[in-house]
Amino acid sequence: MNRTLKFRRYIFAAAITLAAFSFTIGQELVKSESNGTISASEMNAMIAKAFADGSVPQTSTAVELQKVTYTSVGVNNKKVNLTGLVAWPVGGAPKGMVVYCHGTTVDRDRSPSKYKGKGEAPETVEAIAAYASGGYAVVMPDYLGLGDHKAAHPYPLSKVNAASGRDIISAARALARQKNYNIAKQLYISGYSEGGGVAMALTQLLQSYMNEHYQVTRSAPASGPYDLSGTTREFMLQETGEQTGFVLRLYLMSYATNYLNKQKGIKLNTFYKQALANALGVNYRLNPTDEGVIKNIGITTTLMRSKNLLSNVLQPAFLRDMKANRKTNPFVRMLQENDTYNWATRVPMLMIYVDKDFVVSPENTTVAYNAMRKKGVSDSLMRKLELPATFNHLTGIAPAMAKSRAFFDGGFAAVPEAR
Repeated sequence: MNRTLKFRRYIFAAAITLAAFSFTIGQELVKSESNGTISASEMNAMIAKAFADGSVPQTSTAVELQKVTYTSVGVNNKKVNLTGLVAWPVGGAPKGMVVYCHGTTVDRDRSPSKYKGKGEAPETVEAIAAYASGGYAVVMPDYLGLGDHKAAHPYPLSKVNAASGRDIISAARALARQKNYNIAKQLYISGYSEGGGVAMALTQLLQSYMNEHYQVTRSAPASGPYDLSGTTREFMLQETGEQTGFVLRLYLMSYATNYLNKQKGIKLNTFYKQALANALGVNYRLNPTDEGVIKNIGITTTLMRSKNLLSNVLQPAFLRDMKANRKTNPFVRMLQENDTYNWATRVPMLMIYVDKDFVVSPENTTVAYNAMRKKGVSDSLMRKLELPATFNHLTGIAPAMAKSRAFFDGGFAAVPEAR
């Protein structure tokens, strides 16, 4: 057999293998259960509360909620069962599917799959109001370590958590087939804060697949930590001199070190001085809430007489490694391995951000935008949109959803303020 024929057969075999892989990457729907139905009048009340400015129109559609359990892959690439929420117009979603990736929470009860149409779940409610009211199926993965999955959540590992967003797509479509619901093929990606980073990683991941079911129509990551090893690391190290910013940075840091402690067995006193290490260890063993962890950090660091200085609560070696961006440190390496900004989108992307963001530095968006521009991505394919200065990280969630909904509905023409 001559060399040319061997090469052609090799290429053909590789193509077949790649095609097969791209068509089987989607995981399985294990089970589903109803979380209730939201009537059209209830939907309109939700819209009026979340989008009082009229940026999301009223609806005549009732929305059905389904909790789904589906297979995905864990941090060691082993098969795991994850949970998430599917919210879609009763009967089907003619505009397609939105994968919405939620922001940071340590509270398992705030996972999207826990929402049954009542009670406090602001981000989940706003996502349902923004997208499901307009003819989209909105699917929200809980992520690894949240919902019914009992492991530590891999925070802020955007690339790891992106798999949960990928695999809920095929699970939701399988459920639609079971119910004989038509879901249009269009696929949209969005998310906010931690979810913005996951949305960016998910868009990049899906871009690498050939399967038509994973072809992204438009993507709108918002206020995400895309530059973890640079901008986000430097943000964590900022000495604000006041307690709110100090405690916030420790809260975000503690969630990441909790993962390293639970998953990798690295002791918390590797990162923190003993008093804070002890307090965090107790917190994360007791079904924590965001408010509880933040309050405990504030009390503990006050008792430590920290003067709101990181040097008074962090281990000196860890602080040095953070400042030097030293890859030998597992925390720093984790950040470096999950940067999501240095690539080139091939799908239309709108990056939404808040200029006065006190949780995720808006410099993340600038870094990602500039990196993609350098890789040749033009404004016909990618733009960014700054929310008005009246919004901050917390109040910017709903406006970001409204802008992404407009972008999904009508492309860049529907968001002329984007640049």
